[in-house]
Amino acid sequence: MHKKIYLLSALTAFAAVFNAAQTHAYADDTDIDLLNYIQEQKDYARQHRENKELKELRADIDNEKFIRPLDPSKPAPIIFEGNDISYDSGTGDVFAKGNVRITHDYSRITTDSMSGNAKSGDTAIPDKAHMAQSGDLAAGEPNIVMDGYNTTYNYNTKLGKMENVKGSIDTEQVSGKKMEFYPEEMIIYDGSITRCPAKKPDYYMSADKIEIWPDDHMIAYNAKFWIKGQVIYKKDRYITAIGKNASDKNSTIPVHVNYDSDDGLHINYYYDQNLNEKIKAYIDFNYYTKHDLRNVYGLQWADGKASVRLEDGYYEDSNNVWIKKEPTMIFDYNTHIANTPLSFGFSTEYGKWDDDIKSSWHRSHSVSLSHAPINLGSPKIRLYPNIGYSWIYESYDSSNSNNFYYNATVMADISPKLVAYTAYHYSQSTTQNSLFDYGYDDYSKKVTAGFSYELTDKDRIVIANEFDAGDGMKVMDRDYYWYHDFHCLDMELRYREKRNSWHIKFNLVHW
Repeated sequence: MHKKIYLLSALTAFAAVFNAAQTHAYADDTDIDLLNYIQEQKDYARQHRENKELKELRADIDNEKFIRPLDPSKPAPIIFEGNDISYDSGTGDVFAKGNVRITHDYSRITTDSMSGNAKSGDTAIPDKAHMAQSGDLAAGEPNIVMDGYNTTYNYNTKLGKMENVKGSIDTEQVSGKKMEFYPEEMIIYDGSITRCPAKKPDYYMSADKIEIWPDDHMIAYNAKFWIKGQVIYKKDRYITAIGKNASDKNSTIPVHVNYDSDDGLHINYYYDQNLNEKIKAYIDFNYYTKHDLRNVYGLQWADGKASVRLEDGYYEDSNNVWIKKEPTMIFDYNTHIANTPLSFGFSTEYGKWDDDIKSSWHRSHSVSLSHAPINLGSPKIRLYPNIGYSWIYESYDSSNSNNFYYNATVMADISPKLVAYTAYHYSQSTTQNSLFDYGYDDYSKKVTAGFSYELTDKDRIVIANEFDAGDGMKVMDRDYYWYHDFHCLDMELRYREKRNSWHIKFNLVHW
């Protein structure tokens, strides 16, 4: 099923799952999606981990009181230090050799020799220089750790350049033949960028020119995406959000590689382009060795609580059931009911569905009501209830069907490493009484249960179960997961015991 949930809290995770399940009762067969927030919290912590060098730099500067301005309303002074230093108070010229340090605010450049001017703010470093800046993101200043040569920089105008650079800007690892500094942006020429900090990155993007607006967006010209030394994608002009504006779908290297015994090797790439403030066009590119191309193309209008999508393409649910929509129109509306713990959702879809056996003009309407988390004696044990109703019409057999469903999920944070869940689902609609199997199970009453346990900082296991509650709690699915951090990528290994199938996924964008 073409959906991904990347959230940072259990509350928003459940809200997203329940909203996705308005038309059909089940979000996933074993409800493993309910645990997605655990991995997202780990990714968030890694991406926002403070750089040790910058932390020490900030502490060092705070301890050197003379570096800070005596009058906070005035700019911080430029401090020049070195074993051999000369200063002309008349002209402002400065020359320094040996263990040279140039410090301004929370930024420092170290080198062997330099020349500059304390009045104009100019500095020139012909040999190797190391730059470290503990930036203030609120003021648009990035965190920078960079090595380069032939550096010039003006501390008053914020203009400068550096050649043969290699280092990091916030969470991005960069390199290039030349880098230019401006007050609000940086430009890298003949460079590369990645979130893989290895000496030889497994994946990266190269470009003739990369324009970076820290914590906002990036533009790359003649961009090439590389994995293991092979170019997998090219684009003349690539634009993506970075920093606080970024999401899982517009990360620097927006490529996912998966393999499972049902679909074979799967390469996924998502790209969208804003046409204006409310409308965007997008493509969800999917190549499968067992199915060839199965893309989704779409156009979306979104305005707060409401959105409309026009989509055309292939979709797969958690039971490996495929369907093609050619095309479909989907309207969603979700809102919190004021002064209550309730949220209301409405969704309607109209489009042509095809499963290679039959085609039908599918029309559905659904409403849902969900309750805010209910603490069961402790905030660590929470109940998430949800109820809904849908009406479906199919032109293929002129059938009308109604579906009443409800869900109740209990989540328990047993310890910082152990999280468990159990859920009960009821749905009138199943594969037995619906025209299409897509999105449904074979039975109406379902119980899921599972747990996640963190073995190490890099390893986590999950066991998830699905039971037919109407058939003596018969085990329908039992899945085993192993999540491992390979430094530059995440691996998710899944074994489906009842289906005897293997699935492996590599996520290249988390770092």
